[in-house]
Amino acid sequence: MLAAVFPVPGSCEIVQREDPIPGEGEVLVRVRACGVCGTDVHIYRGQFPARFPLIAGHEFSGIVHAIGSDVTSVQPGDRVTIDPNIPCGLCRPCRHGLTHLCRNLRAIGVDRDGGFATHCPC
Repeated sequence: MLAAVFPVPGSCEIVQREDPIPGEGEVLVRVRACGVCGTDVHIYRGQFPARFPLIAGHEFSGIVHAIGSDVTSVQPGDRVTIDPNIPCGLCRPCRHGLTHLCRNLRAIGVDRDGGFATHCPC
């Protein structure tokens, strides 16, 4: 796959990588569109906490290319949009259905590779 990688803040490289394999409960999305958000700009500039090197991009959509084990809600060929938020499911807000207030919230395109690539596991 091709990916736009931020190796360090202020730098972007287009690199060739092997296609990722979806893990248990994940899907591999062939990215068709990805927006550039203000958060992405702040990540690039080093003004937002992120894990580097990083494939940014948290606002994207595409087509399910492959599914991991235990995935039953979608199948290859389905069109999808991505919720980039990854709540822990364990903290008090999560246990009360307030996952947007998760104390350990992570996000695709911030804490793990995102949609500035041809494929992304979600």
